[in-house]
Amino acid sequence: SALHIKGYVNSMDSLPVKGKLDSGANIILMSEQFFNSRTDLPPLKLYQLTGDAKILRYTIFSYLVETTDGKTISFEVEAYIVREMITPLLLSEDFQTSYSDQRLGVERRVSGHCFVILARQGYRIEASSSLSVDLGFSIRQSFAHTSSFIPIPTTPPPVYAAQDTVIKPGYVQYLEVVADWGERENWIVDKVLIADDNSEVVAIATSWINTSSPYLPMANPGSQPIMLQAGELVGHLLNPDLDID
Repeated sequence: SALHIKGYVNSMDSLPVKGKLDSGANIILMSEQFFNSRTDLPPLKLYQLTGDAKILRYTIFSYLVETTDGKTISFEVEAYIVREMITPLLLSEDFQTSYSDQRLGVERRVSGHCFVILARQGYRIEASSSLSVDLGFSIRQSFAHTSSFIPIPTTPPPVYAAQDTVIKPGYVQYLEVVADWGERENWIVDKVLIADDNSEVVAIATSWINTSSPYLPMANPGSQPIMLQAGELVGHLLNPDLDID
């Protein structure tokens, strides 16, 4: 069964938020209801689709979690807002693989009282696979003392469209992209699905890319032209030596 952890969005003074760890989901999701209850989350415009769920927009925030030894660690999270989702925050496979270099793992127990482990740094976070396990979801007193948050290294480098591009319906077109390539010449760009305001979808497959010819094939299976703007997020870089089994 899925694990739940207790965390706080942007501030330890806020109410705790249950994060559900679900490796079956591809991207991190936040419920529209929870998003609308907050005033500190930027509503960034990016339309994507995953399965049958429509992504309304996305947002970025710090997810603060307490370890068993009293430290507070900060995960930088990019979450996509979905309608009619009961769970306020779903921490997907994307979240878990983003921190794979920290050797993120799970210790399960029959009692349902489990732990999420960041083995590289020796951190343990209480988790639950059972409703009978109390993770302390209660109104929290003001976090008055000064606390230094420990940032955890985060998401793969983003890939952006290099210029405005119109893709005709029923066509595949190569899009020039830009990213922080570093000194490496060959990368893998992880797939995403992007949709415009009319929910017309552009499909981008997971692709190998060489920095000497940084182009990605973009397919428009819809019935209307789709405009991709320069600077629009179109994927994330994966290092073949580190991220591919």
